[in-house]
Amino acid sequence: MSAVCEIASPDDARDTRQPNGLVASHARSDDGTCIYFERVAATPDSAGPRERKRAGKSPVLLVMGLGANGRLWGPIVRRLVASGYEVITFDNRGCGRSSTPWRPWTTRTMAADAVAVLDELDVDRAHVVGASLGGMIAQELALEFPDRVSTLVLGCTTGGLPRLDLVPRGGLVRILGAALRSTSPLSDRRQRVSDFLHIATSEDFAARCRPGSEPWEAVAAMLEDPTTPRGFGQQLLACARHASWSRLGRLSMPVQVHHGSADRVMPFPAGRELARRIPGARFEIHEGAGHALGLERPDEIFDRAMTFIAQAAGIP
Repeated sequence: MSAVCEIASPDDARDTRQPNGLVASHARSDDGTCIYFERVAATPDSAGPRERKRAGKSPVLLVMGLGANGRLWGPIVRRLVASGYEVITFDNRGCGRSSTPWRPWTTRTMAADAVAVLDELDVDRAHVVGASLGGMIAQELALEFPDRVSTLVLGCTTGGLPRLDLVPRGGLVRILGAALRSTSPLSDRRQRVSDFLHIATSEDFAARCRPGSEPWEAVAAMLEDPTTPRGFGQQLLACARHASWSRLGRLSMPVQVHHGSADRVMPFPAGRELARRIPGARFEIHEGAGHALGLERPDEIFDRAMTFIAQAAGIP
């Protein structure tokens, strides 16, 4: 029986923390799963002449990682909108405001969810940016639906965990512990944010990050809709089963790969090998950065990724 996508009222579909121009709703995937998404367009007063030239170009689709919902993209969304890009974020099945099917799923299933969102919005093609598990989903999206992907930007991810030399030793265990703590009603909000930062970012950055800062508030917003243990477990299973190494040579669109040298969740060699396997891929190293590049180095990753996208798309 298919799930029913419901929003109680228009107010429930609107997140006042987001920029103006927000459209929030649900798409229905092939198996009936409800996928919550948000579409944010640049407002006329947020863009200068150069930014306005980007209007009408392919939007940017942001695909989030393990156990995190689309609100964690906040710092990147703000930069994209200010630069004149239309942005689409969504909550992967199993977290946030999307539903959690009982049946196990794969990263290919989650890629089809992304396509359902694009279809709901009548978007033919998008610049796709995926981080961590979102990078695995983005790979499947580009491999299975290449006509929907203009450019592909992958961050802190891998072509699959079966490569024993690239297994994130202890990284997934640390994330699992933090995820379980985030669902506990006994855990303190400030402690939950701090726990997440200490796993997802470098030790130095986590120690310096304080309440009220942009990355801190992005994590706090994400944790307002914590992933359930069942949803996290299903996503973790999809992550563990992902295997694209043998198919990466089929990618023909422009691809850029980012990885932090101090990533404690996904080993740096995984990103380097991923870039090596993709024809013509550009490899961007972020020295001293941890796993969540969009939190720790938003300006750095934004500048490099958007320069790449603009050049590939011929945007002045």
